Amino acid sequence: MTPSAPTPVGSAPVRAALRLVGIVHARDAERIAVERPALHLITFREIAVVARPSTSRPGADDATYLQHHEDVAALAAAGSVVPAPPCTQFRSAGALSQWLELHASALAEALAHVDGRTMARVTARRDLAGASSDPAVLPPSAAAAESFRILRRHAVAAVPITGGAVGDGTTIATEAFLVERGRWDAFAAEVAAEDERSPGLVLRLTGPWPPYDFVKLQFTA
Repeated sequence: MTPSAPTPVGSAPVRAALRLVGIVHARDAERIAVERPALHLITFREIAVVARPSTSRPGADDATYLQHHEDVAALAAAGSVVPAPPCTQFRSAGALSQWLELHASALAEALAHVDGRTMARVTARRDLAGASSDPAVLPPSAAAAESFRILRRHAVAAVPITGGAVGDGTTIATEAFLVERGRWDAFAAEVAAEDERSPGLVLRLTGPWPPYDFVKLQFTA
């Protein structure tokens, strides 16, 4: 049986450029189209891609970044989403439809991986004011590694984040955790417990965030 072609939903002209926002369940497409009519959706089987019409060349500026993250956050607040990198632009709805059809299986797997889950980021910093001179107390770097090891038990997946140091000499490491939505409060409690347990170490939790760090979209054949 020949699979059905991608079905567009929205008002973007067929030849208008589209900036990709993310991938969602097709069952959510109609509601998204009603709640955010400026967005353009194309459904294929059980998934849909969400995009925003664009009249500018591909590129990054503050307004584009802010709009993208606002759109992704709105989708994540309403359900599961595979967020696209900012400024990912297709020349037309037709080109986006072809990409969707070509990568439909991989996109469905990515959406299944983050379904019902959200992302936390935890940053470990040295607490210079609360440093301990007790030789039995782990140094901050070792304490951070141990805390992250314990936090991984309460998450579906975890990845280290590089290049995110604030440059003040206190940041030790940052790690992203994929957490079940229903377990967010329990995860936050574990972070607080680890923060309390480790003298000389401060753990800072941010989120919930869309799962940017746990998906990687393919844009080549």
